[in-house]
Amino acid sequence: MSMFNKHGKEFPHLATIKPDPNSPTTYTHKFPTLVGNKVVERWSTKVRPIRDLTHLLRGCKLKRDVDYMVHFNALTNLYEYWFEDSRHCLMFMMASSTVLQTRSVGTGGLFNIECPHCANHIHPHNITWV
Repeated sequence: MSMFNKHGKEFPHLATIKPDPNSPTTYTHKFPTLVGNKVVERWSTKVRPIRDLTHLLRGCKLKRDVDYMVHFNALTNLYEYWFEDSRHCLMFMMASSTVLQTRSVGTGGLFNIECPHCANHIHPHNITWV
């Protein structure tokens, strides 16, 4: 079983990922089309890839629809990442097992910073980062 892009390029190697239940797997957008002499708005649905894994693949200089393709299978409720090269698929499967899909936001409280020279306390709002 393989997946093909619109140019006929084959992606035979498959890696599946479970989606995060708190994030949507698809998104819709509208686009204009010309029907006769009128412009009509149509809607399209596309896969929303996992952000952290997309950054991982971009860091490896892989391009979507050139080196890999993303598909969400609603029947199995899994993301399907199809790769042209089996080495890229293996690298992705090893890396995706440790990458989290959600971004955590720090919830720690603010604290005063103590100057090591004069022992004065500096409030974090008074610090200018350069």
